[in-house]
Amino acid sequence: MSTRAPVALVTGARRGIGKAIALALAGSGFDVSVLDIALSDELRRVASEIEALGRRSQTVAADIAHIDGHEQVLDQVETALGPLDCLVNNAGVSVLKRGDLLEVTPESYDRCLQINTRGTFFLMQAFSRRLLARPDTTGNRGSIITITSSKCIILTR
Repeated sequence: MSTRAPVALVTGARRGIGKAIALALAGSGFDVSVLDIALSDELRRVASEIEALGRRSQTVAADIAHIDGHEQVLDQVETALGPLDCLVNNAGVSVLKRGDLLEVTPESYDRCLQINTRGTFFLMQAFSRRLLARPDTTGNRGSIITITSSKCIILTR
């Protein structure tokens, strides 16, 4: 009987905290899909570093603000690596121009809201529905980790 490695999807994985999380997951035995707004040399290097740790990896280019594409992203990951076990919401943006709070435009605010809150929430929802629809054969229903800075997500039961 073979056991499969757990599979994680890390958003905003091109650099910084997302990259560090992806590499830490790979170092802990996860196969990892790394997602960012666009394919780039940086994102491909993260995938290569994961593979150098002996794990499988995949790159995905997607804007999490486009919630109609969430199912397609999850399908891509699961086709390449197998059923997802973990979602790490790390993608996030700040206002278009940092500075005086009184100068933030509605467009800049809406961009933050679309990515940091709405996109993150609905990706968690799509991931959760997928997990709950699967038979639980391991006793591990999966995990969601959300990295925040200027966004606030409140989960209640």
